[in-house]
Amino acid sequence: MDGLYAGGPTFQLCQDYDWKYLIVLREDDLPNLHRSFTAAIAQLPNQRKRVEIGEVNAQQRTEQVNQEYRWAEDLRYTDSQGRSLALGLIECHETRTDTLGQSAVIHYKWITNFTLTAHNVDRLANQGARLRWKIENEGFNVQKNGGYGLEHAYSEDQTAAKIFYFLLQIAETVMQPVNRGSLLAKAFPKGFGSLKNLASALLEALRHKSLDDADLRSFDDRRLQIRLDYS
Repeated sequence: MDGLYAGGPTFQLCQDYDWKYLIVLREDDLPNLHRSFTAAIAQLPNQRKRVEIGEVNAQQRTEQVNQEYRWAEDLRYTDSQGRSLALGLIECHETRTDTLGQSAVIHYKWITNFTLTAHNVDRLANQGARLRWKIENEGFNVQKNGGYGLEHAYSEDQTAAKIFYFLLQIAETVMQPVNRGSLLAKAFPKGFGSLKNLASALLEALRHKSLDDADLRSFDDRRLQIRLDYS
């Protein structure tokens, strides 16, 4: 979850329902928790792990990524309502070096209630906590800005809103493999520019184009295979 949720009500709700979580901890949030982590980590010199990975960036260049993890568990936190909770904390210092030798250092922290070990701390970070950005950029961002109208106030009724969002999810699920599939790739090798443009083209086709009997019979005279891409 985003750092906006790093607080007592969220922690307690997850504890009540036995939910596991990974929540961003920003540098200006929960100062007492930061201090507890700094004090605890000084007594845990063996709770460190270094990971080296290679990633392809947006410019299709392979970056060398070095990550150094530290973690601590059972950090006491008292929220504004006086509830005392035991929290875990993962810290990651990441250095990225591109093919031109330019480096950048990024610092992350996540609050969690997972049991933390040297075997899982990097997987929890890379395959768990950081997937929030992937979900947001390739999911919610597309739904908000790709023509699906996620942020439009269609109804104040919660049931109606849930039904609309369910249909929106179906629409995006259908559009993704179609957009990447073989039919459109052959007909439009340069693509549409965005899913919003593709949706507009499909809408205009439904409005203005029709198939007569001759068109339909022509499909019987040839073989046609359409491959959808779910990658």
